[in-house]
Amino acid sequence: MGVNLHEKLSALRSKNTTSAHQDLLDGFKILLNAPSDGERILQNLFASEGGQEALHFDALDTNRIYHISDIKKLCVDYRLRFLDSKRFNGTFPSEALDAVKDFEATQGREIKGFKMIAPAGMFKLAEKDKDPLLFVPMGGGYHYLIAKWGNDLHPLRRALVYPFRDFESLMKTVFGFCLAVALLFPESLIRGPKDTGTIMHIRVIFFFWMVFSTGAMTALYGFSRMKNFNANLWKSNYLD
Repeated sequence: MGVNLHEKLSALRSKNTTSAHQDLLDGFKILLNAPSDGERILQNLFASEGGQEALHFDALDTNRIYHISDIKKLCVDYRLRFLDSKRFNGTFPSEALDAVKDFEATQGREIKGFKMIAPAGMFKLAEKDKDPLLFVPMGGGYHYLIAKWGNDLHPLRRALVYPFRDFESLMKTVFGFCLAVALLFPESLIRGPKDTGTIMHIRVIFFFWMVFSTGAMTALYGFSRMKNFNANLWKSNYLD
């Protein structure tokens, strides 16, 4: 008769004490029940309230340290939000989780304080081109950049949202638009048959008429849609 290897192996196992095997089995159960690093980091990201972290400065890359004033200017210029990571409504890719894991390894501790820079649409706000940035607050108004993912913002985004930075930017846009129209509008369309003044006088009058009409339309339709300026929204947890 042939040798049944399965039976022989089982027989050899039965001769040995089972305590070692039980310990091994218990160890596997612990590993299976324990959350992985990725799960733990995700839990921290979606629960973080952006608390300050005590970091080891010797292990930091100074090129990744940004002051709150620079972050505010970026958010105002591009109409972005800077909020706790728990409000982020997007997904954290593996590269972001790996970046957090590597950062924790260099710091020798678990990191739980995270902040995000992203467009408003990527956050869960109180009322309910993406390029998010993940930061760790360091204190003193400084934040350390951990990870960046996604596609770059559209190169025209800064120009398109310029009027929404603050009231001064909106007025500059209105005056600039009206001035361009007043200077470029064909003379044959703005000079009437009885107008005797110079074309410059007529363009000045046309400019002020454009300022009045454009300003009225901006107040009526612009504020009803935009509702608030970038300078007031960059750290707001509300939709507008």
